[in-house]
Amino acid sequence: MRKSYSLSLEPFGQALLAYWRGNESAALIHEFKTGQKKSLPVSVFFRSHGEFLPTENAFGYCRGRILVVGAGTGVHALELEKQGYEVTAIDICPQAVHIMRERGIRDARQQDFLQFDGESFDTIFMLGHNIGMCETLKGIKGLLRRCERLLRPGGRLLVNSVKESGSFNVPSHKGYPGELEFRLSHEGNIGPWMRWLHVDFETLTSHAFKCGWSVEKLIGTEEGGFLARLNPNL
Repeated sequence: MRKSYSLSLEPFGQALLAYWRGNESAALIHEFKTGQKKSLPVSVFFRSHGEFLPTENAFGYCRGRILVVGAGTGVHALELEKQGYEVTAIDICPQAVHIMRERGIRDARQQDFLQFDGESFDTIFMLGHNIGMCETLKGIKGLLRRCERLLRPGGRLLVNSVKESGSFNVPSHKGYPGELEFRLSHEGNIGPWMRWLHVDFETLTSHAFKCGWSVEKLIGTEEGGFLARLNPNL
């Protein structure tokens, strides 16, 4: 388990637990290196199927045994279980896993996906922009290698992300606009700085192709968001 990453997500876990215990006004603050701050109501992490974004409409593209990565409070895992799929839901945040178990998800585990191994799946479900855990464009290669080890023949990876305008980057930032740096806070508890990647469809396609993967856009939005299916060409 990557200790620094766990520490960065500690305010996230505390915010989830606060909401779960009845604080419906709980909020999570994102502070970017520009000094810009963005408040996110924690209720969004408990949204119902009817409140999902268009690029979360991935359920019809799933098959077989499913690994839900960065499962959070289980909003996607719960729906997948309702549809009869065999689901393993993992998250690095212990509070999230605790909540998933209390919500009745059968196989919820505290795991770091980038260190997860030894099992096989037909679908890896990586929504909530969770492909961003690879942090940088260079990190895409390692993330796809991990997926290759976990996918059965004919398996697929489902991801969503968005084109980033770069508004949250520091002025001197000369790299890819979607390589973000921010820290999370909840009620005065401020986590260490962390990195996250928002990647546009064309850039993801280019990097995946170099790794021997095919990419298909399933859904696109005017704002640059997308849902994609990736397959390793093994």
